[in-house]
Amino acid sequence: MQFTYFWPAWAVILGVIIAVCITLYGYLRVGQPLHRLRRYSLIALRFLAVTILLCCLLAPVIIEKKDVTPTPHLSILVDTSRSMQLEDNYLGKTDTSRMSQVKQLLSNESSQFLEALNSEYKVHLYRFDSVLYQDATTVENIEPKGTLTDIASAIRETVQAWRGQPNAGIVLITDGAHNTSRFSVEDIAALNTPVYAIGVGSPQPPKDVQIQNVDVLPIAYTGHETVIRVTIAQTGYKTESIRVSLRESNTNRLVDAAMLTFPQVSVEQSVTLNGQRITKGTQHIVELKLKPETEGNFQYKVVLPTLEGELTNANNEKTFSIKVVKAKLNVFYLEGRPRWEYAFLKRTLERDPNIEATFAVLTKKAPPESVLARNDGYYPQNLNTQLSRFPETREELFKYDVLILGDLSAGHFTTAQQQAIVDFVEQRGKAVIFLPSHNGLGVNGFRNTGLASILPILIPANGCQEQEREFSLDLTQSGMFHPMLQLTDDIERNAEIWQNLPALSRLFRGFQLRAGATTLIQKQTGEPILIFQRVGLGKSLLFVTEGVWNWDFGVNIFKDTTYQTVYPRFWAQVLRWMSQQSDENRIYITTAAPTYAQGETVQINVRAYAYTLQPQNNAEIQLFVTSPSGSTFPLRTRTEATENQTANSGNYTAQLKAEEKGTYKIRAVGQTGNMPLGEDEIEIHVQPQLIELEAPQLNETLLKELTEQTGGAYLTMEDAHALPDKINTVQDSVFVDTQRDLWAHPLILIAIVGLLGTEWFIRKRIGLV
Repeated sequence: MQFTYFWPAWAVILGVIIAVCITLYGYLRVGQPLHRLRRYSLIALRFLAVTILLCCLLAPVIIEKKDVTPTPHLSILVDTSRSMQLEDNYLGKTDTSRMSQVKQLLSNESSQFLEALNSEYKVHLYRFDSVLYQDATTVENIEPKGTLTDIASAIRETVQAWRGQPNAGIVLITDGAHNTSRFSVEDIAALNTPVYAIGVGSPQPPKDVQIQNVDVLPIAYTGHETVIRVTIAQTGYKTESIRVSLRESNTNRLVDAAMLTFPQVSVEQSVTLNGQRITKGTQHIVELKLKPETEGNFQYKVVLPTLEGELTNANNEKTFSIKVVKAKLNVFYLEGRPRWEYAFLKRTLERDPNIEATFAVLTKKAPPESVLARNDGYYPQNLNTQLSRFPETREELFKYDVLILGDLSAGHFTTAQQQAIVDFVEQRGKAVIFLPSHNGLGVNGFRNTGLASILPILIPANGCQEQEREFSLDLTQSGMFHPMLQLTDDIERNAEIWQNLPALSRLFRGFQLRAGATTLIQKQTGEPILIFQRVGLGKSLLFVTEGVWNWDFGVNIFKDTTYQTVYPRFWAQVLRWMSQQSDENRIYITTAAPTYAQGETVQINVRAYAYTLQPQNNAEIQLFVTSPSGSTFPLRTRTEATENQTANSGNYTAQLKAEEKGTYKIRAVGQTGNMPLGEDEIEIHVQPQLIELEAPQLNETLLKELTEQTGGAYLTMEDAHALPDKINTVQDSVFVDTQRDLWAHPLILIAIVGLLGTEWFIRKRIGLV
């Protein structure tokens, strides 16, 4: 007991003395004789009552220590990604999904799992997939619908939510299939929060067959076969045979099929996923063939049957889009001498099934009586090939789509041939590609012929200057998005590939660009390398360099296989684009990929060009999207500024959230002022996210390492009921001092009234009242 109102000691003593004196005086002066015991009893009763009153004036209180240790929080995170829908052989149960097992654990009254935790902790129930959701109201509302799993972010957000409050830890109920970002156990351990993981599912790879990849060129040609390479992975099956089918998406018509038999003994492939070696099964390559007959955009799908005991059939089908254009291009390549440029380009064009190329090498320095002289200067290509010559008539020349002219001089052509080539370009709307060297760009080269009028440059009187030095190149703003120069779907990656290509060996300088000519590729110092110009109804393209063949020969040093296809892809795109006679459309729309997973964001790029193929700034671009459900809605585009320009350089971008499964059609319409620029359309296919099914087995290694590093514990579903005993809550008790006032306590009043009442009663009995 303590006093909260302190008097000086002398005042307290004085008060006691006065109380004693008054009490003694009151009873000692009584004239009536009293028995000594009664006299002292009455004095004692009054003295006690007065003493209690004096004590009340000092405000006595009782100090008590009260335990106010807060109840620690315990967060339960339940994985609700799609992999939790799976049914696997867990404890002999093959007809119960992982989520059903979790619900049974959390809601089964007989297990008393939640009841045991609620008695010791403030339990918060969360669900998570790629994001963390607020407290789940009931267990029944938890459904596994997420397309991705992000365990790390869920843990971090939960710790942040209860920072500064007592936290017993986090209970993580999951199959451990983290598949979003990099998972760092060290970063989670630094949060100083124990994680108790309950692993759901089987750690053994399930029986499954899936289509991992469909490899097909985005463009096919009418009347020609296109090969589709399908990569199929399987686990758990031996000696089974399945039929791999190629079908039209809209009509389900069978296009092609092939049988695949799994071997009795096969080597399984595996990958490291967040610290665990995950088996991805054996891989098999199946080739299917497609021979389209009409032009247009088409969608096809590769389909696998559902096998007995298969984990899921959601990954047994894959859809892809393909654009069908007209058949082979007719190309004539005339060279002035055998050289590496000719040898490599000839081999590339001969290998391209979509190009019908004719080759001729014509020299004006044939020794007399030689084979060359007998063939009018034409080199024989090989013993089994008929000698090729430049077309003798205009009609023969006009059958070709593209004409490639190598290192030729004025003496290689007659006046009639020169005029035929000019008409081939200007009047017939065909294309010519110049691949000259010192002969073509020298004093006696093209400048002295009628072909000078269709060159995109003006050659000086003394010819162009040669520079024998290796150099690298850059894409110009016009070339960066030009269809001919797209070596990959990613713009930044495309620019990187161009910069890393093997160096060119010779550059020609000293010329002037014609009005309307456009530089697509330049030296890093800004000198033109590849120049384009529209000539009459046709097109002209000029290389003022040598060594382009090194883009084929020199890429063998690269480990990245992308570089191995640069040279053939470049020439295929150049020839295809140059051969397009109708080029009124100057709007081009692209996306990063033809196929997306449901929920992904599609980045749309639209390029607008002026008549001269310069980027068209300040164009009005409208985007219209037709969703798989048939609804059409507009998309707003924004301009994209470059580093050195405030204008957008003809590039317009937009983003689309692909929420629906199926085919989206995206149409771009452009105009500047009242002048239409044309329109372009592209299709993309959206399919469900399947990453959850790539490695669906329980990732015990990750969960065990996580719990060990954070100071928690790992349990299986079988021993999950032991979790309350595993949680080690280390928390200091918190006590606070509480005080109770005694002077206002009812017992004080009762005591005083009782003492004084007793005194009065005795006095009444003995006649003192």
